[in-house]
Amino acid sequence: MLHCPYCQATDQQVRAGNNPSGSQRFLCKVCGKKPTPSPTPIGYPEETRKQVILMCMQGQSFRSVARKMSVNPQTVVNWINAYVAATSRVIYGFPKK
Repeated sequence: MLHCPYCQATDQQVRAGNNPSGSQRFLCKVCGKKPTPSPTPIGYPEETRKQVILMCMQGQSFRSVARKMSVNPQTVVNWINAYVAATSRVIYGFPKK
């Protein structure tokens, strides 16, 4: 049985929708809090980011990579810009902002 992490009550726990990442939330009718027992993180796995950067560095367009990897094209551009900024800091010794 599910218990509330705030008041430790095991009864009167009802479903209360999902949080922004899609995890199930519950409402404790005893204390009124809405805990999420097993939250899932928002975002993409690091392996997906590395694969996207590798595909772009091999000459594929941002849009084609986005289609193949099921990622928003703007996300691909943001990851590439962050990668270029990080590597240029290492190569040229720029301080981190």
